[in-house]
Amino acid sequence: MKKLLFITFILSISVLSFGQRKHAEVAPNGYITMPDYQYIWGTASDTLENADTLNFVWRVKGKNVFDMTIQLYNDHISGTAGGKLKTYYSINGVNYTLKDSITVSSLTADALDSEVITVDNFLYPYLKVNYIQSGTAKTIPKVFFYVKEN
Repeated sequence: MKKLLFITFILSISVLSFGQRKHAEVAPNGYITMPDYQYIWGTASDTLENADTLNFVWRVKGKNVFDMTIQLYNDHISGTAGGKLKTYYSINGVNYTLKDSITVSSLTADALDSEVITVDNFLYPYLKVNYIQSGTAKTIPKVFFYVKEN
């Protein structure tokens, strides 16, 4: 009986200590820790051809709550492009929920989209940006990202 109680005690301690482990951080592409102005993509290595996709994940750290403004610029190379820029948020960096999107259509020249994505009081540790291009085109997208402390 003593052995059974001892084994039960050890098992309960091990289960409790395992449950307290901190999850490892998902490897992001960049960090947000304070007010900032930055852009992602926009180089020759980011060139999209026809139906193609780019993803970028930010890890939002610090004790501040942020407001964000996101806008899409497309550097047109050839063809006619369309696409959708989507933003997602996540508590764990694995399961994402759609926040907002910008749609581009019939793009035949360089263009800064007039639509913006505005994110107020961002409270999640992960923000993901996903751009899916459609059409028969070659473009280089660039996403401008403005963060201010709320």
